[in-house]
Amino acid sequence: MNGSRTEEFMQYLSALDADAIAHLEQPDDLTARILDATREQAMEVGFRRITMDDVARRSGLGRATLYRRFPNKAALIDALVLTEARRYLAGDAEAWARGTTLEDRMFRSTMFGVTFLRDNELLHKLMRTEPDALLRSLTVDAGPILDFAAEQTVTLLRTALHGDSHISAAQQRHLRTVAELQTRLTLSFIVTPHTSIELTTPAEVRAYVRQYLLPMITTPPARG
Repeated sequence: MNGSRTEEFMQYLSALDADAIAHLEQPDDLTARILDATREQAMEVGFRRITMDDVARRSGLGRATLYRRFPNKAALIDALVLTEARRYLAGDAEAWARGTTLEDRMFRSTMFGVTFLRDNELLHKLMRTEPDALLRSLTVDAGPILDFAAEQTVTLLRTALHGDSHISAAQQRHLRTVAELQTRLTLSFIVTPHTSIELTTPAEVRAYVRQYLLPMITTPPARG
């Protein structure tokens, strides 16, 4: 996605109505076949070389059926990206909810993120075959993604730390800063997977959270 497409997609993601979300969260058999075929095709040729005809053939469906659900290639790719994004967000929220303390929630969330990024074959394929388009969306044009993800993190952190209690403007700025820093860290791991940080085992991930991520959150914002 280029800059305008990135922003357009993130606006689309944040503004989806319940029916559209349900359509992709619980797709009927035909929609599931189409999305599976699109993902498989992207794994083989990347996004640029996907054609509607190829997806129709791979899914075993007619072109008319495909076009009734997705009117063009852009809508089809957006649906696939949205499905992947929602899969990540849903998995992260589920991991966070299983935690019993702030540290445990952050550990489970980070462990899920590390595993998701490490095992996501589609992401790895696109980084190899279409790095220019993907890197631009994750770097100079990543503003909409950054804002969207940071706001999700702020909500989780505020609830975990303060519940329904009122917080000051300084506390809100602190949470927003921490959320943005954590989002930037995640984006950097996507763009540059190579790292000397040890994140292979659960014990290493927990140590990383305890020593580096947790202090960012629990250190009170400076006064003044």
